[in-house]
Parts: sequence; C-alpha cells; structure tokens
Amino acid sequence: MSIGYSSTIELLSVELWREIFDYLNFRDIRFSFRNLNKKIDAIIDQTMIHLDLISPNNYAYFLKYVVPSMNIMNIRSLKLQDDKKTKLFFTMYPLNSLEELRSLSLNCMYSLNDKSFQFWYQLSSLKCLQILKIKFWTTSTRENCIDEKEFIIRSIFNNDFCPLLKVFKIYTCGRHRRRSSIPSLVTTTKTTHIQYLSIDSLTFNDLLKLISALQHVKSFCTNYELSLNVKQEQKTIFTIPLMPKCIHLNLKLSDEITFEHVEYILKQVPNLKDLFLWGWKHLLDAKRWEILLSIQCP
Repeated sequence: MSIGYSSTIELLSVELWREIFDYLNFRDIRFSFRNLNKKIDAIIDQTMIHLDLISPNNYAYFLKYVVPSMNIMNIRSLKLQDDKKTKLFFTMYPLNSLEELRSLSLNCMYSLNDKSFQFWYQLSSLKCLQILKIKFWTTSTRENCIDEKEFIIRSIFNNDFCPLLKVFKIYTCGRHRRRSSIPSLVTTTKTTHIQYLSIDSLTFNDLLKLISALQHVKSFCTNYELSLNVKQEQKTIFTIPLMPKCIHLNLKLSDEITFEHVEYILKQVPNLKDLFLWGWKHLLDAKRWEILLSIQCP
C-alpha cells in the first residue's frame, strides 16, 4: 500500500497564493515559483502583471524571459524609460493591445514626429486607464512633442479618451508655445474623473476651457508657466466654484498674470489647504495679498 504525501505548499488555497503574489513583483514570482507544479503555474498565468522596465536589468530580463510568454491582458501597470526601449516594447506590443492597463508611465520619451498622431490615437483603446504620466524629452530637432502634448490634452478633455483617468501628468521639459492657446481645444462641459492634474505649461484661456471638467480635481499644478494668450478672450463668468474639491494648488505664473487673474482662480477653489504661487514683482503687494487670501482662502 502506498501512502501519498502533499507538501504544505500544495495545500495553500488559490486565494492565499494570490495574496502572497500581491507582495512580490512579477520577476520574483516567475523566477521563484514558475514550474513548481501545474497549480501554481496556472495561478501565475492569471496573476496581474505590473511591469517596471525603467531599470536596465529589469528591461533585459523581461524582454528575454517574461514578455514572450506573458498574457498581455494581465498587464495592469507599465513603466518605461528611454526612447529606444519604449519604441521597441510597443513594436512588440502595440499600445492599443493593452486594454486592461490601469497605469501608464512614459519617461524621457522623444517626439514620434508623426503629424497623424497614430501612436497617441491608441490611447482611445485604454478604457480602464486610471493613471497617465508622460514626460517628453526634447531636442532642437524634435519639436513635434508640443503638438503631441496638445493632441493628448484635446483627446482626453474633448474626445473622451481614457474616460476613467484619475491621474494625468504631462510635461515637455519647459518647451512650449509661449502665450498661444492649444489649437482646436474647445470648452468642455463634461466632468472628468481626474483628481490629480499636472500640465507643465498652460494658458489662462485654456484653463477656462478645461475648468468645467475639473470638478473632482484635488491637486492642480502648472510647474513651468501659466500664461496669457496673445489675444486673450473674455473670461467666462461662473456663478459657483468649479473646483470645490481642490485642496492643493501649485502655479508658476508668467509676468502677464495679474491679481485679477489670481483672484479669479482662487474663487474656483474655496476649500484650498495648500497654495504655492511663483510670480513676478508686480504681484509683491503684501496688503493686497492679505485681503485676497482672507477672503478667498480663509
């Protein structure tokens, strides 16, 4: 008579294995647990994948051992850095194939120099995306990153790309069209789910076009410049604050921004708790600031 023995590891439930894997990165899971037995292999095949390919070692390992056999529908977050590596990854897996993606971070990305924006059009397929962070790296020969940034902003606020987005951060390392509005950006009336918004440069008029969509925003930042348009349009008058949930405001102001513009913005954020403004010497009026802040930020 033969007696069968089961190791303790084989007695662990599927739910417990999934909880254990939540504390590990996918590289460690695959390296340590793959091929132990069919049950664990099946659990690994269904495990949500979080790809952090910023590290050169991680990138090489994943490309060689993980990417060829993984189920791309299990990818939930993706971090890429370095222009060549980013383009190579999306050659293997087009952006629109990552339909279950929740978080996408692209750092140090050069312009694609594609006036048709074919790559960025694929964002329309990411219906589940909640976090989008893009940092362009620009050179004198690659100016199209500004066009791409503007296309992405229009797509999210005017064309309903990434409708579940909660975090949106986009930078072009200070390169922008000074005092020029985003072409074809129209005033939006639909509120987004965005809670954390950071756009490195923006005009006051474009902010007015977007502000109705920012009712859930908790943090708003323009860390390079908030400027006026060359031809400034008449301000829209809102009877109620349109950013009531905003508690953190960080703005770097151009030299054309006046106290009236600042006051207008502060009226939209009645529950503000944290305010950082970078401005010019014409705003250095302590008494006026005291009155403004006592009224708008009590």
